[in-house]
Amino acid sequence: MRRMITWFTLVFVTFVYSVPLLAQERTEITTPSRPKYMTRDHHALVVGVSNYISWPVLPNAVEDAEEVAMLLKRGGFQVTLLTDPSALELKGALNDLAFITGREPDRSVLFYYSGQGETQILSDGKMLGWIIPKDCPLLRMDPQGFEKKAISTRALESYAKQIRSRHVLMLFDSSFSGDEFKQESPSLKLMSRKRTQPIRQVIVAGRADEPIPDRSLFKYFLIEGLQGDADAIQDGFITGSELGVYLSQWVTRSTKGSQHPQYAKLGDTATRGDFILEKVKRIPKPKKGKLFIHSEPKDARIRILNIQPKFKQGIQLKPGKYHVEVSAQGYKTTKQWVPLKAGEEKKFTCRLKKDEGSYTNFLGMRFVAIKPGSFTMGSPKEMTVKGNDETPHQVRHTRPFFMQTTEITVGQFKKFVEATDYKTEAETAGVCWVGTRQGRWKRKKGASWRNPYLGDDVEITNSYPAACLTWNDAMAFVGWLEKMDGKRYALPTEAQWEYACRAGSKTQFAFGSCLSTDQANYGNVGTQFSKCQDRFKKQRSGPLSVASLKPNAWGVYDMHGNVAEWCRDWYGPYVADAVKDPKGPAAGTERVIRGGNYFSGMDTCRSAKRLSFRAGFAANAIGFRVVMEP
Repeated sequence: MRRMITWFTLVFVTFVYSVPLLAQERTEITTPSRPKYMTRDHHALVVGVSNYISWPVLPNAVEDAEEVAMLLKRGGFQVTLLTDPSALELKGALNDLAFITGREPDRSVLFYYSGQGETQILSDGKMLGWIIPKDCPLLRMDPQGFEKKAISTRALESYAKQIRSRHVLMLFDSSFSGDEFKQESPSLKLMSRKRTQPIRQVIVAGRADEPIPDRSLFKYFLIEGLQGDADAIQDGFITGSELGVYLSQWVTRSTKGSQHPQYAKLGDTATRGDFILEKVKRIPKPKKGKLFIHSEPKDARIRILNIQPKFKQGIQLKPGKYHVEVSAQGYKTTKQWVPLKAGEEKKFTCRLKKDEGSYTNFLGMRFVAIKPGSFTMGSPKEMTVKGNDETPHQVRHTRPFFMQTTEITVGQFKKFVEATDYKTEAETAGVCWVGTRQGRWKRKKGASWRNPYLGDDVEITNSYPAACLTWNDAMAFVGWLEKMDGKRYALPTEAQWEYACRAGSKTQFAFGSCLSTDQANYGNVGTQFSKCQDRFKKQRSGPLSVASLKPNAWGVYDMHGNVAEWCRDWYGPYVADAVKDPKGPAAGTERVIRGGNYFSGMDTCRSAKRLSFRAGFAANAIGFRVVMEP
C-alpha cells in the first residue's frame, strides 16, 4: 500500500458534486469557440519513485508515472520523466522546473508525483509533510540525514511560487493535509479572460487519514479525466477545476468512500485563473490475450499470483507476464512466469511431480518430513544478543518427524470447533490480549479466534492463521486430531521447532543474516538489525494468509513472523552439554513461544529467539502448528 503523506495541515473540504448538479450546470452553459485563453505551450515534470533503499518498495509508482508521462506527451506536453531519483536528482529537477522551464510567463506547468511520504510533528503541534527520494533514510532512524534528503511541502510551496508561468497544476498520488495551501472548492464555469489569470492549483489523492493503495485508482481516473471524461461543460477543454470535481466524484465512488481526493489553491484565493488544456486523444486499449492451463493431476489448483481475478480456462488478460502457481495435495507446487501477447491464445500443460516426503490429513493440514540430524541450538557466541537465554549447545534428533508446513488456519480450527462445540479460553473469559505496534499488549473484550481485532483493513478468511488461542486450546485441538486421524500428533518441542525453522542454516534466520519482507511478515527492523533496513520493503497491518511468502529450504512457511507459535516445552534454561531428542524441563510456570509475529521487530523473529507465556494466555498474535510423529 502506498504510504500516506500527511501533508499541508489545512483541513480540506470534500467537494463531491452530485451528477444531477453537474447536469443542471451544463444546461445553463453555452460552449465557447476555440480558446484564445490557452497558454502558448505546456510543460510537465513527472516523478515516480518505486525502488527505495530504506523505505518499503512501491512496485507500481514508476509504472504509474510512465503511463501519465506517455499520456501528457500525446496531449502536446513537453515532458521530463524522472524515475527513482536520488535527492540530488529530484531537487535538481525541481530547480530546473522553477528557474528554467518556469521562466516563460505564457506557459502552463504541471507537476505529478507518485511515491512515499512522511509526516513530522513540529514543536508547535503542526504537521510538516515531506516527499521522499530514493536514497532518503527513515526519519526515525536518521533524523539529520532525513532532513538533508527529503523535500518538505514548504520547499515545494516555494518552488511553485517562484515559477513565473501563468498556470501551475500540482498532482500528488498520495494523501496529505497541511498549512501551506489554502482551502478552495472547484467550480465549473465558462472560460473567460478571468480564467487566464495566474493560478497555482493542487489536487491530492486523498485525505491525511486515508492510505492510498499502490495500485492507484487516482492515476486511473486522472488518465480517464484528461482523455475527456472530466470535461463537464462539454467545451472540448479540461480545466484544473473540472479535473478536481471529476476526481473527487469518481475516486470517492469507486473506493466506496475510503478515498476522497482533495483540491486547493496556493496563494490568493481571490485569483480566478484556471489550468486549461485540450482533451488528450484517447489511447486505444490493448487487445487482450487468452490463457489456457492444463494440469496433471487434473484437480490441481491453478492461481495467477500477480492479479486479483481467479483463474478460469480462457481467461482474457492484457499483454504482459503472469506468475502462475499450480499445486495439488501430495505433489510439489510449481511456479513460473508466463508471457502473453496481444491476441494470443496461450496453451500449456503443467505436470506436477509427486512429493514423497509429505503427508496431507483429512483437514487439509500438510506435513513435510524432517530427517534426523544434529545442529547447534541457541545463538553462537558471536551472534548472541545480550540478555537472551540462548546458550548454544549441540542437539541431535535421532528420529524423523513431520512438521506442519503452515500455522493452523482459521478454517482448520473452525472444523474442530464445529465437531466438538469447543469454547476457547478467550471465549470463556470474554477477553484476548491484542498486540500493538509499540510492542505492548492490551486486553480486548470480545476478542477471540473468530474476531481477533487485527484492524479494519484486515478481513479474516479461512486461510488466515488462527490466533487468540492459548496453549491449552492448542492441546485440546491436538487431542481431537489424534482421535480423529489415528496418528500421533503433538505440539513441536522447542528443539524440533528450531531445527525445522533453521532448515540447515547457521545464520540468524533461515534465509541468512537479514530477513526480507518478501520472506517473512514482521513489523520493523529495529536498532539491532539496522544494517538490514533495505530488506524492509513493505509495511503490513496484520497477518497474511498462510504460505503467502517464501518457504524455507525444507518447505516450511512462516516460521519467522506472521503469528508466534506455542511449543510443547516448559520454559527453562538450556543445558550446555550435548543432548538427544530434548523435551525441555519437567516442570515450570510458562510455556515456550517461538517465531515472532506481524508487528514484532526482526530480532524477535530470529531462529533462536525464545519467549514464554502462561499456558492460559491468549493473544491475537499467537497461534500454533503441530508435528506428526511416526
